[in-house]
Amino acid sequence: MSAAEVLPGPTTSASNQSTELSPIKTKQVVRHISGKRVDVIAYSFADKIMILVSQNGNLGKMYYVPLVTSPSVQPYSYDMLPTDAGDDYALLPLNHLTPVSVLGASPDDTEGRIYAVLIASLICRQSPDERRLIVVGMAHDLGGESVTDENREMVVDVLQMIDECRVW
Repeated sequence: MSAAEVLPGPTTSASNQSTELSPIKTKQVVRHISGKRVDVIAYSFADKIMILVSQNGNLGKMYYVPLVTSPSVQPYSYDMLPTDAGDDYALLPLNHLTPVSVLGASPDDTEGRIYAVLIASLICRQSPDERRLIVVGMAHDLGGESVTDENREMVVDVLQMIDECRVW
């Protein structure tokens, strides 16, 4: 089994799930990564984008990341890299983003905060005009582990899943 394997069947759908009864745009992707089921669900609300990353159906912590900063900070003047910069910089978090713990995260959960900023950075880079608040819920196991090659691969795999769930 590879590090990221797409599960067969309807759970791999990344299609728009909004209906006339529910105008909330929703997309979901499910995979097995390192032997664990990982679900990514993205919701597009009028004022927020919510990304939920669960492992085996569990969430353990939640953050929000405002994309709009104070007027004195001009994030796009120093955060946007040249288009020819390549993939070397694609995973670097944007330094004007500050995650705020909402639920479940300890004050020293640096990895979880980095994970939340990486997700917000992905959205910010793909949609530079986006101004909605980013809400990130994640499994307790995500972002709370020591940094290993396997964990780095998991971060990349999860970011790819989030990209497939683009609702912004």
